[in-house]
Amino acid sequence: MTKTSLIVKMTATSGQRDDVLAALMAVMPAAEAEDGTEVYSFHLDRNDADTVWVFELYTDDAALAAHAQSPAVAEMFAAVGPLLAEPPMLTQVDLHAAKGL
Repeated sequence: MTKTSLIVKMTATSGQRDDVLAALMAVMPAAEAEDGTEVYSFHLDRNDADTVWVFELYTDDAALAAHAQSPAVAEMFAAVGPLLAEPPMLTQVDLHAAKGL
């Protein structure tokens, strides 16, 4: 099976990036406990103080679906929604090659 990744762009309302990060970090313990979640990481955009990038890597599509349907993710989206300037941009991709993963 092919590993699957999710790349998410979250643009916070001006000045709300730290609150978005706090909501994302609240999901980390649940993500760490998921068997199929291999990488769950948050990245701060160097050129936009309001943007957070999320990179996720899963063993397969079923693991991504399990993560996406978890109560922790539902709670995170409920908390993050009012803090965002625009809807999250989610792009699902298949891992082709990587060093260190």
